[in-house]
Amino acid sequence: MYLHPPKTQTPHHPITPSPHYPITPLPQPNETLMKNLKDLTIVLTGASSGIGLESAKRFAEAGCKVAMLARSEDRLNAAAETVRSLGAEVLPLAVDVTDEIAVAAAFTAIQEALGPVDILVNNAGVGFATDLSTCTLEDYRAIFDTNVTGVFLCSRAVLPDMKSRKSGHIINVSSVVGKVTNPGAPLYCASKFALNGYTSGLQQQVAGDRIRVSTVSPSAVDTAYWDGRDVDRSKFLQAGEVADAILFIATRPEGVLIKDMDLTAQR
Repeated sequence: MYLHPPKTQTPHHPITPSPHYPITPLPQPNETLMKNLKDLTIVLTGASSGIGLESAKRFAEAGCKVAMLARSEDRLNAAAETVRSLGAEVLPLAVDVTDEIAVAAAFTAIQEALGPVDILVNNAGVGFATDLSTCTLEDYRAIFDTNVTGVFLCSRAVLPDMKSRKSGHIINVSSVVGKVTNPGAPLYCASKFALNGYTSGLQQQVAGDRIRVSTVSPSAVDTAYWDGRDVDRSKFLQAGEVADAILFIATRPEGVLIKDMDLTAQR
C-alpha cells in the first residue's frame, strides 16, 4: 500500500495586500445614505399616545412638519404641545379615521397648512379579546373599521397626489398576530391579516409610481391597549422602540424599500 507523506502545515500569516489585488475595506455606515426628512410633511394617525406620539416626536426631531390625528381632542392637544416643544411645526386634528367625510376634510386641511403629504404612518388601531361565538357585529365593526377601513381611507386620501409627484411613503403599523393568530383576540388578528393583504396589494400597485409602502409588525407593545388587563408588561416592546423602527424605515434612501419589519422584545 502506498502511503502519501503527511502534508506540511503552513503557518497562518495575516493577508498582506498586493499592489495588484488590494484589499477593499468593508463599507461603513454612512449617514449621507439616509433620506433627509427635513421639511417633509408627515401624517400620523393614533398620534395622541403610544407608538403614534413617540413616532411624532422622532419625526419632529428629524425636522419634519407633523400632522397628528386622533379621536380624543384633549389628549391630542396635549401630545401636540409635547411635539411642538421640540421645535416642529405641528397640526393636531381630532379625526375619527373611520369617518370618510372627516378624513377627506382633514387631509385637505393638512395640504393647505403644511403642504403635500410625503409620509403617512397609519398607526390608529383598535383591539380587544373576542369570543367568536358571542361577540357582536358592533365588536367586529369596531375592530375592522379602524384597523382596515381607516387605513384604506387615509391612504386613499394621499395617493392621488403622491402618484402625480411620483414620490411618497406609506407605513402601516400591523402586528405579528397578522401572521400567526392567537385564540384570545381572533378578530384583531383577522384585521391585521387583512391589513397585510391590503398593504401587499398596494405595494404592487404603486411601485411603478415610485411610492414606497411598508409594514412594521411588532409583538406586544407596552401601551394603553393593555390597561386594565392582568398581564406582565415588563418584557413587552416599548412604544419608543417601535417608533425607532418606523423612523428607520422612513429614512432609507430613495430606491430602497423595507416591505415588512418584524419586531419582538428579547428582555
